[in-house]
Amino acid sequence: MSVHAALARPVLRTPRGRHAKPRPAWPRVAGRAVFLISAVFCAVAVAGFGWPPVLLVVPAAAFALLAASVAKLRTAARKIDTIFAEELSEPEQH
Repeated sequence: MSVHAALARPVLRTPRGRHAKPRPAWPRVAGRAVFLISAVFCAVAVAGFGWPPVLLVVPAAAFALLAASVAKLRTAARKIDTIFAEELSEPEQH
């Protein structure tokens, strides 16, 4: 399979089927806890220093960009793994 064909194919997030194992929940829980703690910290800092509330947009935007880039990197890594697995599984043709 070519690189372009593999990139055009959708990457499944979770394995499906009878024997698929559920993914652990602790990364989601930890991520939400970090987000809530940072949101409270930013809100307290803005209120405590008397800054305008519009400054809360900056940390929120930074967090949103970080989360989006991590998701894109994970998707790209899955696609690359799929390409390598297919290339390695094909027998060599001479």
